[in-house]
Amino acid sequence: MRVLIIGAGLAGPCLAHGLRRHGHEVQLFERDPAIDARAQGFRIHIGGDGDAALRTWLPPEVYEQAVATSCIPGGVTMAGPGLRDFTGIEVPPGAVGITVDRLTLRRILLRDLLDSTRFGAGFSRYELLDDGTVRVFLTDGSTAEGDLLVAADGANSGVRRQLLPDFRVAVQDSRLIYGRTPLTGARARELTPLPAMEGYLGVNGRGGRHLALAAQRFRRSPAEFGLPAADDYVMWGLTVPSRVCGPGFFELGAADLRELAATAVADWDPSLSALIRLGDLGHVVPAGIQSSERPAPWPPVPVTLVGDAAHPMPPAGISAGAAVHDAGLLASHLVSGAPLLDAVRSYEKEMLDHGFAAVAASGR
Repeated sequence: MRVLIIGAGLAGPCLAHGLRRHGHEVQLFERDPAIDARAQGFRIHIGGDGDAALRTWLPPEVYEQAVATSCIPGGVTMAGPGLRDFTGIEVPPGAVGITVDRLTLRRILLRDLLDSTRFGAGFSRYELLDDGTVRVFLTDGSTAEGDLLVAADGANSGVRRQLLPDFRVAVQDSRLIYGRTPLTGARARELTPLPAMEGYLGVNGRGGRHLALAAQRFRRSPAEFGLPAADDYVMWGLTVPSRVCGPGFFELGAADLRELAATAVADWDPSLSALIRLGDLGHVVPAGIQSSERPAPWPPVPVTLVGDAAHPMPPAGISAGAAVHDAGLLASHLVSGAPLLDAVRSYEKEMLDHGFAAVAASGR
């Protein structure tokens, strides 16, 4: 079977590894010109289902590297903007998995797939052929044909727009500013609240403001595995109402975004705005917040969706795990020996059940 995967984030490479281990031909297409062409993702948590998919479908040595370079685990804590009272949150057993630096994990996943990955080739459109296969047209002017096209191209999936043109995505009236502050200096460590240094800290303030803080402290340096060196850092993500950001929010440069974030929490404990102002300008990015509604079932075709391409959700620390779980679920159906469209139909039913349960959970 020939499988074409749009998107080389995390779910796409996980699926590619699983299928290649079972003798299938896989091609990955990624719109970015290189693995680290832009800032994308920081410290992310992959829950139990996603972790199980990685363990099952990755080659053992790849999974072992993912665990070795994962984050030193910690708890979940909530606090008010004054940082005076901290409340620990019990994590459900099913949520336990691994916490990783997204770029490091992506490098690990793609290292053995570079011969099957084409960078600078984004999705343009697809065409269903008379023989039951599919042809995909790419932004670099090339085409490719396969037995199945898989969209792993995120919440703004172009494949989904063609497959399900009536799919409903709601854009929330809030904005996100993500960044990270290196923990290489004593000042950054002094400013980072202890619960954030040891795990995840959520700070809730008035007016729809929420700040997430979490330190990425590597168990072992990625450099030990022949990967680019990476320093420990504290990730921060600030949610604010769109009215605070102004109409040109997505056009702001990194310095202006960082200052906007620092100013938005200026009335909180002063350590927080100071920590944000030490943020690395190469990793400050804006984002919107999307959610989605479960679509009605559609007739199976040799095109399907995984992760945020199938079920966009607000950031709640579960979307990465849901995406990787989808990849493992799809792999299990594709290698089951069932006819292709029967496998796709069965996968989509289970994927939508699991994915939109995650959407509901993220909303809560």
